[in-house]
Amino acid sequence: MRLAVFQCAPALRDLAGNARRIATTAAEVGADLLLTPELSLSGYDLGDDAALLAAPVRPGAPATFAPGLEGAPDVIVGVPERGDDGVVYNAAVHVRDGRVLFRHRKRYLPTYGMFDEMRYFGRGARIDAYDAGDGWRIGLLVCEDFWHPALAYLLATRRIQLLLVQAAAPGRGVWEVPAPDDLFASMAVWERIARTTAQLYGIYVALANRVGVEGAVTFAGGSLIVGPGGEVLARAPQAEEAVLEAELSTLEVARSRRPYAHLRDEDGEWTLRELRRALEET
Repeated sequence: MRLAVFQCAPALRDLAGNARRIATTAAEVGADLLLTPELSLSGYDLGDDAALLAAPVRPGAPATFAPGLEGAPDVIVGVPERGDDGVVYNAAVHVRDGRVLFRHRKRYLPTYGMFDEMRYFGRGARIDAYDAGDGWRIGLLVCEDFWHPALAYLLATRRIQLLLVQAAAPGRGVWEVPAPDDLFASMAVWERIARTTAQLYGIYVALANRVGVEGAVTFAGGSLIVGPGGEVLARAPQAEEAVLEAELSTLEVARSRRPYAHLRDEDGEWTLRELRRALEET
């Protein structure tokens, strides 16, 4: 698979314009799959407009929320979704041939500091993997989801080979002696999580973090693609738009799991029993 990551600055509340730009980029890059950041169709700081902009997202149905993607290559976009229950969700959506192949609803909604997501979004109730064809099994996470190791673990037990993460992470902190391309110290943590996750489970991990400014927030960028051995295959600069590309191989995934046997030896039943016991004793 040829994977591309579009590190971009979506225009706030302009779903049609952002969809056209993503479609154009996907066509120009010509990758098998293009990953974009969190809420890449709408922008992040929506407030109460999240409910006004939200649209139905149903697997197998036309992606009417993203006009212009009908003829584009496969893309992962972020959009406010209106569920059948009337609740608005922060959703990552795989669009293929203008239709919804798969959708993940963000589970962990940060509501601390500058973040206020639980005022506007409902929490996703499931974590699932899906088959994308050509032997690839994929998992999707959105931003804060990635900071909760249980989600990556659950996807790994579902035998994914590729974990795709959308983010809208702001830049915070500075290095006392900055690296030439680093503006924000905060992105070093994202890289550590990505590399550790990839090596633990023998999977590719790709992170698409947005850039640009909304209100008083500057988004950091620093997107990256990590190989199943924990090596960084491609890294974007911070605070500016960029496109990353890498060739991924299921054979490389298989090689990375030898001589390791972490997933083979994983005992989900025991983990479940111990987790139940811990919850009962808490």
